[in-house]
Amino acid sequence: VDAWGTGFVNELDYREEAKATTAFTLAMRERGLFSVFAPEVVGHLSSMHVLTTRWVDGERLSSSAASDVPRLCGVALNAYLTMLLDTGTLHCDPHPGNLLRTPDARLCILDWGMTIQVPTDLQLSLLEFIANLSAENYEE
Repeated sequence: VDAWGTGFVNELDYREEAKATTAFTLAMRERGLFSVFAPEVVGHLSSMHVLTTRWVDGERLSSSAASDVPRLCGVALNAYLTMLLDTGTLHCDPHPGNLLRTPDARLCILDWGMTIQVPTDLQLSLLEFIANLSAENYEE
């Protein structure tokens, strides 16, 4: 309940959403993941009550007939795993309306108002779990 309440309050402060939006694109670039991004925040037109981003042309990934949709689904999976296991900031609103396929065949993730910080100990536990699954150590 505390995490939900914090997320709800933060979602009402567009400065927090702007920070998360900008941080995501930067984090993906730093990791060489150029096929995924968030809209560019227009800082001088944004405030606590207004968030302005540059327009992103695209279509919903879920309704796109483009042949690269399976690749972009992989990009989305990679981005979410990177958030969960590496950056520690997880986008918590991945419904079809927030995942766009852009004309240059990239994935744009919209609406960064609901994010959580994944604790380091949870990240390490998840990595251990994945390593044990990969090694078929089902008893661990």
